[in-house]
Amino acid sequence: MTDRESHYGAWPYVLLLLLAAVWGSSFILMKVGLFGWTGNGGVVMNGLQLGMLRIALAGGVMWPIAWRHFRGLNRSTWVALAINGFVGSLLPAVLFAVSQERLPSAVAGMLNALSPLWTLVMAVGLYGTVVRRKQVLGLLLGFAGALGLMSLKDASGEVHWGSAGMLVLATACYGLSINVVKNRLGDLPSVAISALALSMTAIPAGVGFWLSGGHVALAAHPESGEAFLAVVALAWVGTAAALMLFNALIKRTNAFFASSVTYVIPLFALFWGWMDGEWLGWPHVLFGAIVLSGVRLVAKG
Repeated sequence: MTDRESHYGAWPYVLLLLLAAVWGSSFILMKVGLFGWTGNGGVVMNGLQLGMLRIALAGGVMWPIAWRHFRGLNRSTWVALAINGFVGSLLPAVLFAVSQERLPSAVAGMLNALSPLWTLVMAVGLYGTVVRRKQVLGLLLGFAGALGLMSLKDASGEVHWGSAGMLVLATACYGLSINVVKNRLGDLPSVAISALALSMTAIPAGVGFWLSGGHVALAAHPESGEAFLAVVALAWVGTAAALMLFNALIKRTNAFFASSVTYVIPLFALFWGWMDGEWLGWPHVLFGAIVLSGVRLVAKG
């Protein structure tokens, strides 16, 4: 580690905490988007509608940036961008929102920490990356912790394997997308990658929201205003603005320092879940800590 890397100053740590707070709060915002502020009036919109609306709004706000970068791209680059946009953004947004119809937002935040583990799995499977023994142990430990989280009962005594499985699949999508960006989009600036990928999903996502009856659901619910504002914040702050923060963090430090946000996000997710009265016990904390321990081993290699 160089002297510069070990003495970043205070500002990168402020950015790190701000980014973790934004992403860690996205799970409670999804909950408000699904059920409204009080949660007493039933479902405002379903997970499919929320995920579609989120990406439509995020992609739309990125159009001005994408417009400056779309010229001169070849077919292979567009295919990679499509994978990044549809598999790395749209599909996970829907999977996370659908899963949170049943799962507590805090559990969703903890399972989100699987993303670095899937990134390594995809790198090994698709690009032949060599892994060390410690990383294999980290993978086993992380997935064992995730299995423990998935097996826990909710306040009503139910276990939601299907909903938890959607979250795991969403993190696998992130892992694939990160590898595509790293190996096939290295010549594009990171802001351009995200702007182009998100913008190409905006119209399909908007059409999907409309065809799934999202506009009708919003119009019919008494808490639609609060739910819509939560999704706007989720899209513009939790997706578009968070991307800018992440890029700024990488630019000021390095990728390893920036990736440490993974360890802080679950803390904010747990805090908001606790504030909202979600039922959480010591097993949630234990298995969440096991997942993060596995991620730590994978990152250190």
